[in-house]
Amino acid sequence: MTETVKKQVAKSENKGVVQLGALLKSAPLSKREADDYQIPYLNMLSKGSPQCEDDNEKYIKDAKKGQIFNTVTENLYDVLTVLPVYYRRRYVEWNNDRSKGAPVSEYTPEEFQAFQKDGKVVRGDDYKDRFVGKPETYIENTAEHYVIAIDGQGWYKALIKMKGSQLKKSRQWNSVMANQRRVEGDEIYQPKDFAMSYNLSGRPEKNDQGTWHGWVISQNKWVDELGLAKVEDIIADASQFEKSIHSGELKVAPQADETSSPKGESSQNGDNIPF
Repeated sequence: MTETVKKQVAKSENKGVVQLGALLKSAPLSKREADDYQIPYLNMLSKGSPQCEDDNEKYIKDAKKGQIFNTVTENLYDVLTVLPVYYRRRYVEWNNDRSKGAPVSEYTPEEFQAFQKDGKVVRGDDYKDRFVGKPETYIENTAEHYVIAIDGQGWYKALIKMKGSQLKKSRQWNSVMANQRRVEGDEIYQPKDFAMSYNLSGRPEKNDQGTWHGWVISQNKWVDELGLAKVEDIIADASQFEKSIHSGELKVAPQADETSSPKGESSQNGDNIPF
């Protein structure tokens, strides 16, 4: 093949690539509504997690206690970098029989406080809150952290739920974010929570009721110092994510409980972690 022919072939091949790229960029987008998406949960794998039990249908070969598990992609992480986008607290009502899976209902802090004020909620000897006359369910204080997870040069939206012993971690994380300040020239200001990145991992924890793996949250770098190629797009996506949650536009499907652990052991989503 002569040099002239080689150049013509290369030119033709390059032209094909450009044309294909143009088609991919200009292709019409699928029509997807909010109900057509599933926001993944990021769960801490621990004792009793089905992904770690080799006799469970949800077993994953390489899954280990202390890893972070994406419930949609089933990716596993020893350490995962996230940008906190939105925080809220909910009181989730569960059946005593956790095999029934999905929660019964959930309530805002204001609704729960009204129940308490009206005497509709009492705390039992097991330290669980229940509706008066409804002993078959209980109510669990739950911290919800909506995040952007950084996976290589890509990213995705996700939700982390903390409860039981992990509520302390949630409060500590919120305190760090509330006191975060950024300096630019002569200006010092409190930035959006997602201006700072955090590394998440797991570690063993225990008390006199049992053992489990809990969250470790470490402050990392400002988002624009992570060396990401699409940092402007990530920030824009985080901002839109925050608005969609705050407005109520985003609806997250409740996470079913997969726990069958005895007292003192934790499930994959932290539901039975001892206080």
